[in-house]
Amino acid sequence: MKKFRDILHMKVSPADMSFQQCGSGLKAKYDEKLLKQYLPRTSGVLSGDKTLALTLGKIIPEETVDALNKTEFVGVFGRVIEQNGWRGAKCLQYLYVWDYQAVPAHEADYEPIFVFLDKDGNHAIYDLVHYCSRRLDLFSKDGKKQGFRMIPGWHSFLPDGNLGDHEVDSGLEVQPLTDAHLQAWWNITEEEPRLKINNYLLDPFSLQAPGHFMDSPDEESQTMCCAFLEIERALVEFEDPRQAIIEGTKRAFSKCVGIFALHRMGAFVKLLIEMNQVGMIQLPASFKGGINLAAINDLLRGGLVSLTNFGRAILEGFQRTKDDEEV
Repeated sequence: MKKFRDILHMKVSPADMSFQQCGSGLKAKYDEKLLKQYLPRTSGVLSGDKTLALTLGKIIPEETVDALNKTEFVGVFGRVIEQNGWRGAKCLQYLYVWDYQAVPAHEADYEPIFVFLDKDGNHAIYDLVHYCSRRLDLFSKDGKKQGFRMIPGWHSFLPDGNLGDHEVDSGLEVQPLTDAHLQAWWNITEEEPRLKINNYLLDPFSLQAPGHFMDSPDEESQTMCCAFLEIERALVEFEDPRQAIIEGTKRAFSKCVGIFALHRMGAFVKLLIEMNQVGMIQLPASFKGGINLAAINDLLRGGLVSLTNFGRAILEGFQRTKDDEEV
């Protein structure tokens, strides 16, 4: 039984809707037309979890398959935050909400994509992994519209510069993200299912990318964010995604853990295990059996991280986006 299903699916009547939760000098509102117009192009939001369970069910852990199959998408919730003044910038805040997350397993998951409309052009700040914030220009230099591929199990996003129209999630409607929703989700008593984005929902214009959607991310979150960013940089540098994963993993350990911060090794290992659980990479059985410094050294020195076909497809889409940005 899902304890928080009713809170996630709560309905607010139009008469009771309010949009007062915002920072000083800002105004919040629900603009259905604007939110629909700029709704990001996504793929996998509606069916990605169950597709992953069906296609990789024999590779990924059984408990992950069970969690994927019981995960349901609740909906996209949105609102508009405006700066005061007739030339003030706008931020369209979209929260993609699921009633469960498979990796790591817990109830309730909220994934943000913030779309900014300002004099510098339209861009988005999105959740790369574990609320690590990254920026994407929504149009490439050749005018191509950029999109996002949802990583099943994690529900975070990787940009994809070549999403076909047939791949884009269809039928998504943006529901009002009201004060009642925010208060209910912020005040869930248990830690994991609680909405942890606070100040940057109130004032998105102070959000940095790269950065973090959480106000005060703990060291584990910072380490995992640092590690995935190193993998991301390697994907830009190397044409072969498999080589990029191997080199990125080595660099991530060196920069984000290193011999002087071995207490961060748990977060680094957790990231690799989660990538294995969602089917992006395949770790050797010896690594999964016991984690220690010797096992990490063997893994990195031998290049024993294998990229799955699923992982290759996702990461090649990401590489196409980066190629477009560097034209």
